[in-house]
Amino acid sequence: MHRVRFWSTVDRLLRAGENVFVAFVVQHTLHSPGTTGARLLVSSGRTVDGTIGGGAMEFAVVNRAHHVVSDPGFEPEIHHLYHREDAPGETSGMICAGEQINVYCVLSPSVDGTLIEKIADAARSDRSGAVTIDASGLSFAEGNAESAEPQYVLEGADTSEWMFREQLLNLRRVAIMGGGHCGLALSRLLYQLGFEVTLYETRKDVETFVDNTFARSKTILPSYEEAAERIEHTGLTDVVVMTTDFPSDVAALKGIATTGGFRSVGLMGSPAKIHRIQKELRASGVSHQFVDALRAPVGLPIHSNTPEEIAVSVAAQIVQDRNAEEAERLRTREVR
Repeated sequence: MHRVRFWSTVDRLLRAGENVFVAFVVQHTLHSPGTTGARLLVSSGRTVDGTIGGGAMEFAVVNRAHHVVSDPGFEPEIHHLYHREDAPGETSGMICAGEQINVYCVLSPSVDGTLIEKIADAARSDRSGAVTIDASGLSFAEGNAESAEPQYVLEGADTSEWMFREQLLNLRRVAIMGGGHCGLALSRLLYQLGFEVTLYETRKDVETFVDNTFARSKTILPSYEEAAERIEHTGLTDVVVMTTDFPSDVAALKGIATTGGFRSVGLMGSPAKIHRIQKELRASGVSHQFVDALRAPVGLPIHSNTPEEIAVSVAAQIVQDRNAEEAERLRTREVR
């Protein structure tokens, strides 16, 4: 569940006078159905939204939430679950292997309403800040996010001094150059995957740009060459160039090369088109290092043709790249 929608939903429910039980996956190992950052809410009015991994585990958590969401004595807790029968601790009822740690907290309008309003507003405004849950409850402090800062931190999981912290600013960010059919399809899929999307276009009345409700921001510019300098948090951002024509692609890439510092830069197009663009970039003084580093064509090679297939290909490559380091780390450690 996208964090902006999650906190906005919690805010709306609290404003309506309901208590809200929130559950976060705060750590997981390989093969766990729940992954770090997954979240679920259950309100006293019986609204259920989000997921922490599904199956028998989630069914049990939701059932428990219905019983404790109106309990004024419920205190935040941490819950370590194993997804196998021969486990050294509590089992989840699932046999997919792996393990995960969840954190649970009940929020009420009188105690948490004002704080959740601030969190929801910061999430909607794309501001950084730390949301912290520990045994005493939930807190929030606005502050700057650094590129090297992790999205989630768990400390003291096996002690009474446990603490979970989430950086509210989404560190998974993609900028798309081009608001056509492919840009719309990619925006939709990336939003569903939990990314923050910014979209840039030079045409004012393109239907696919106007109808795009998945990008956090949509900007019309006189030239794509100006787009890169508008992007915040460049070190956190993957850029995908999928404009309508050769000159627009070149302009966008020139601006990106001048700005620099992006996680990756991908270019959509046929081999012939890409070859011509690369030649033009080199001739115009763009460094060979930048041109050689281009992901061109962008996306995994799945023989994609339709905008939706192209979106799957591009999103899969971005996710694969971002998850590779985490997957390797999960192979060599256990939940602690």
